[in-house]
Amino acid sequence: MSYTSATQRLLQIPEVFTGSDLTILCGWTSAIASSYLAQWRKAGLVRSLGGRSDVHMNLVRNRHVHPDLALRRAFPHALKVGVDVLRDAGWTTQIPTLTEVAVPTGSSLYTLSGYALGTRTAIWFQVVAPGITQVAQGISSLQPAWALADMLARAQDRRIRHAWLLDPEDIDLHAARQDKDSALALQALGLGVKALQDAGYEEAYSTWFNRAKP
Repeated sequence: MSYTSATQRLLQIPEVFTGSDLTILCGWTSAIASSYLAQWRKAGLVRSLGGRSDVHMNLVRNRHVHPDLALRRAFPHALKVGVDVLRDAGWTTQIPTLTEVAVPTGSSLYTLSGYALGTRTAIWFQVVAPGITQVAQGISSLQPAWALADMLARAQDRRIRHAWLLDPEDIDLHAARQDKDSALALQALGLGVKALQDAGYEEAYSTWFNRAKP
């Protein structure tokens, strides 16, 4: 039997793969695939997405595989929401500890390095559909006006325990008001234009902050 090195084998495996993929591509049982994965992770040849995802990044094929590619494999309908979207748009300079990602209700949630997963209903995904920026690879995201409207709507919903808002001093409300999609996003999520006025936002923030205090 000829010997196949880890590097040679991994060069034949996609940049993002699952344990199930290994059983098919290499003809292994699940136990053997798990054993090889453990060895490759220890050697720094593979990085796993984490949790119970069973999704892995092949660092032999690409040393800089972006975790977003792996996250999309685990959650095909995932959407970036929250502060990361606003930061990319230049509406805030705040740097979140974790990237907020919305996944459909019923998805298996688990801790992933660098991400904060939260569920949204099927109706929510339908409502925000006009405000989604689709990408060919990685994770699609809400457009900034929609991300801000979503944050405001969630902060005002007493049923949501872990919602939060940026401090009024940390968000460029003028830029948000100038965005052509803001009025549609606010309306779709049950908010009025007052929500983006300085006084309206400050009121929403104060109400949320007082409710969120321990």
